[in-house]
Amino acid sequence: MSAETVPTDVTSDLEAICAALAGRRPVDPIVAKRVRQRAEKVKEDIRRKGITDNAVSLVREIRDEE
Repeated sequence: MSAETVPTDVTSDLEAICAALAGRRPVDPIVAKRVRQRAEKVKEDIRRKGITDNAVSLVREIRDEE
């Protein structure tokens, strides 16, 4: 993924987290909340698209073949 495809708000949050970690400071709670919200949205999108179900089915198929 190139830098052009990463939204600026995501880049800003990443930089804030890296700065906090490098400085051995806690991550700003507002930044942490935004990151958790984005992660939850991605997780729901994956569930809605059924990607997880496909992976489980493929693993089960592989196990049955052995």
